[in-house]
Amino acid sequence: MVLPVFMLFVVFMATIIKISVAEIALNKSVSETAQVIATHAYPVTILTEETRSIANDKLSGLTINEFNMGDVEKLVGTTFRAAFDIDISGSNYIQQLSSGLVTPIIQGKFADNVDNSFFDESNVRVEVDLPGSINGSSESYVGITAEYDMDIVVPFVDHTITIKKKAYERLWVGGY
Repeated sequence: MVLPVFMLFVVFMATIIKISVAEIALNKSVSETAQVIATHAYPVTILTEETRSIANDKLSGLTINEFNMGDVEKLVGTTFRAAFDIDISGSNYIQQLSSGLVTPIIQGKFADNVDNSFFDESNVRVEVDLPGSINGSSESYVGITAEYDMDIVVPFVDHTITIKKKAYERLWVGGY
């Protein structure tokens, strides 16, 4: 009678260790990815400022004689990018960071962190919370939420545990 109870205890402890390894790996993957995204926001803000200065130079170089009313009528319904072929919104880089782009990165880091065949990285689901702006305001946070579904392999137990980890990082946007 002691041997089956002891074996059940060993299997239970192995399952607890497996859950802990998955939790640590998911936490590390999510936090590292959020940090990388946050640190790359600073070059984007510099690019945005440079693009704005180029746009200001183009606009300040225009005189009234260069435009006639027909040109103005054409420009009224267009965007700044369509009119002058300049994109002054550096937040497009941040807005392109959808779950589809971040998911393979986190799955790869998760696979590197667990480094064995007990875990399936395709069970990792990712959601990205994009910042409202990248100009250093209180909305300048990027958030990543990842979930990992893990089946418990213990006798008489048929459950799936969902491990959920979140990481929020303030975008590094210089001296704002």
